[in-house]
Amino acid sequence: MSEPIDNESYAKYFQGFHITDCVVRDKNIFYFVLRQFYKGNESRPENSLKKRMVQFLQNYPHLKPWSYSELGGFGILNAGASNRPTGQFVGVDLGGAVYSLGSGEKGVETPLQSWFNGGPNRGGIRKLRTIEGVLYAVGGNRTVLRRDGKNNWHGFTKDIPDIGDSDQGFEDMDGFSAKDIYCVGGTGNVFHFDGTNWQQCQFPSKKLYLESVCCAGDGYVYIGAQWGTVFKGKGDNWKRIHRDNMTLGFQDMVWHQGKVWCTSDYGLWVIENDKLVEADVPPEIRACAGNLSVGDGVMLMAGMFGAAYHDGQQWHMLVKTQA
Repeated sequence: MSEPIDNESYAKYFQGFHITDCVVRDKNIFYFVLRQFYKGNESRPENSLKKRMVQFLQNYPHLKPWSYSELGGFGILNAGASNRPTGQFVGVDLGGAVYSLGSGEKGVETPLQSWFNGGPNRGGIRKLRTIEGVLYAVGGNRTVLRRDGKNNWHGFTKDIPDIGDSDQGFEDMDGFSAKDIYCVGGTGNVFHFDGTNWQQCQFPSKKLYLESVCCAGDGYVYIGAQWGTVFKGKGDNWKRIHRDNMTLGFQDMVWHQGKVWCTSDYGLWVIENDKLVEADVPPEIRACAGNLSVGDGVMLMAGMFGAAYHDGQQWHMLVKTQA
């Protein structure tokens, strides 16, 4: 079982950076995306700030647990992982630049081709999600992509109408299977894919921005909206189960251990019996709130102040941010 990172390793891998995303490849392989700390009076272009992909391995006694790759020239970077067709970390930035690591491959790939050049990418990439082991991406102007291999992305974008409104792009996606996928974003913008066709769902609110989605193990879809509001339903049938006034909505919503978990930089919550409540976790674990990823029976959480994971029975601290 893992131990918290030691001071020497923390200085080598994390000092001067903060965690902006995380992803589980399997119960023994986690990845973190880091962004360089920048303290200054003048703004700097995002792609001038260094990014890192830090890999954590456990139960591999012949390999060192921590390693990293330095990524220069990337913008805001999303973390993803696939198990099919190959097991890899895949990072995609807002502009479509791609980096992958795993299964004997490592390096920068061909950027996602833009819609204007005949490609599938119609807007900035906002989120990566793994569905049945396969990696998907969603983004602005209702962009939806599936990764079929290195430099090989299948675009669904042409099958989804774009109304030319930047407020109606996709922020997140999730699926019960490859034939039962939901994409959400904009003001009440919800689409369902049945494996063949995309259909816009009738949604009860056209005012709140939709920010996250979870296709949960109880058979329902949970959508995190602006101000921390939560909707539950499927297809064209939805109800609001929670109204709130949070400064930030939920960055991620996932299903783990029989409940929906929700997080933002401000905390960690669970949904049980249609009630949103603060998660009962130790303070040092709560401090790691920000991003969630699930896979292979574990849930990984990481944010500005550290990283921890739940193995299905208990929490384990991995990284605690040091001054």
